[in-house]
Amino acid sequence: MEIAVFAKERKNAQGRPFWGYISRLTNKKTGEIETLSVRFRQSAGQPDPEKCPMNIVIEKGDANIAETRYTREDTGEEAVSKSLWVNKWKEGSKYVDHSMDDYF
Repeated sequence: MEIAVFAKERKNAQGRPFWGYISRLTNKKTGEIETLSVRFRQSAGQPDPEKCPMNIVIEKGDANIAETRYTREDTGEEAVSKSLWVNKWKEGSKYVDHSMDDYF
């Protein structure tokens, strides 16, 4: 499967910067588009954040989705965070941004 990956520089609790990656996947059962954190195993390496957004190709057996349940501090509601853990990937086709197609 080929997915678009976006990178954002973030800071951990100690204030040190790191790169966070996100993507959107469509749930085949519900049709819902879900935003997920993308986490790369150390052995897989991470995409160059300067090249993001970029498309990457992942085989089904080389990734899995993990859910983390937590309570939101601002509302007290229970929420779910999903992470796509990638064990192996390769660069895909060139990323083309279509977000402005309806406006120009």
